[in-house]
Amino acid sequence: MNDISALLEPRSLAVIGASSKPEKSGHVLLKSIIVNNYQGKIYPINPHTEEILGHKAYKSILDVPGDIDLVFFLLPGQYIGDLFDHCRQKNVKAAVIVAAGFSEIGAEGAEAEDKLRQLVQDSGIRCIGPNTIGFINMQANLVASFVLFTNWQDGPIALGAQSGIFGGAVADELMARTVQRIGICKSVAFGNKIDLDETDFLEYAWKDPSTRVIALHLEGLKRLRPFLSLANRVKVDKPIIVLKPGRTDLGARASASHTGSLAVDDELLDHAFRQYGLVRADDLSEFLDYMKAFSYQPLPPGNRIGLVTFSGANGVMASDELRDHGFELANLTDSTLKRIREFLPSWQPPSHPLDLWAALEAGNRLVHEEGILSVLNDENTDAVLVILLALSNADFDGMREIYQTARQQQPDKPIFTVMLGGEVKQKWLKDIDGLDMPVFESTRLAIKSLQAMRWYSRIREQIKPDPVIS
Repeated sequence: MNDISALLEPRSLAVIGASSKPEKSGHVLLKSIIVNNYQGKIYPINPHTEEILGHKAYKSILDVPGDIDLVFFLLPGQYIGDLFDHCRQKNVKAAVIVAAGFSEIGAEGAEAEDKLRQLVQDSGIRCIGPNTIGFINMQANLVASFVLFTNWQDGPIALGAQSGIFGGAVADELMARTVQRIGICKSVAFGNKIDLDETDFLEYAWKDPSTRVIALHLEGLKRLRPFLSLANRVKVDKPIIVLKPGRTDLGARASASHTGSLAVDDELLDHAFRQYGLVRADDLSEFLDYMKAFSYQPLPPGNRIGLVTFSGANGVMASDELRDHGFELANLTDSTLKRIREFLPSWQPPSHPLDLWAALEAGNRLVHEEGILSVLNDENTDAVLVILLALSNADFDGMREIYQTARQQQPDKPIFTVMLGGEVKQKWLKDIDGLDMPVFESTRLAIKSLQAMRWYSRIREQIKPDPVIS
């Protein structure tokens, strides 16, 4: 693979189509780069102005006095061919083509894209796009997106997405969260993938020391066999979470009209993903929750689950869902049952699931703390699912200390939480913020996330023969 460091880690960059008008993409992208403290050289290119956002503007990249690693094209596609000649003259190493209107619009656009692809190949310039919103690399302090971000959360996830929605609206929603934020160190919108594709990105993220979890949104796969062969090796070191829509004929047609992606038999693809160890999410909610779970928590070493609940009904439903997803309720030890008996009402024998609502008369904090820690520390539990009723009559101060103690006592045992409630829920979420304790909106999402982690922990070291699929 050709080195793509100049593309994602440039020492200097130029924005062709930079604008002084705040509503223009060329202004937003340049501002995003500047306000996020990119430390390399920045060259706005605009023949009609002298300065943009405090940086000298140049009529052409040929007028730039220094070297340029990376060029952003914010102009319509018909201008890119001539400007690529300037890039060759300037020894530019990489380009990001934002312009749309290529294979995603039909035959005429596909023909234009083929010409652009040949131009890129002939030039030797590494390229993202076309039809992309840009990329983000927090290790380079480079937030290069025409969606303005001023609060991007760094973290252990490398996110590659074919659609700009993940670097745009979804990312905006994630970064606007005040709690349960997901940290992303790299985010690349591939667009139509005339050059850099998911296989390139997967190898880059594999070798990137800042990345612990790789997440991919794919509407199509450009080089299926090399991708699966590489994933087979990468998954030993880092989990790969994939959201691949287009399962139906309707979805496949929509994907083709969106990014120009060719349809792939989904049943065959799903089997290939499982064989080579990729964790597939069914929808956006699962995709985001899997990202949170894998980046927050250790992998479960087994299938024995401790279930602590303050709702008997939810305990019953969670028990069914655990069994449906291949888990079993742990057999709690006698010493754990003895510890639990100390704070249960005299009429309530200890059982599993551990239903604690009636025990709150012994003290809200005591029951939450002892209930969670007793099951967590039981030698027969591999993971713990906690279902909290965040109501006023269950409220107390000290939830953060409980979860801190839990992590200190069992750093290698995952704890998943479901909270149900209103104002108290928001209080408790703020209390535990920053502890990397995942909280889920439903037991289904919590258990599916736990199942994904357990499946990955079992197959991660199984290296399969290279695929024969083309």
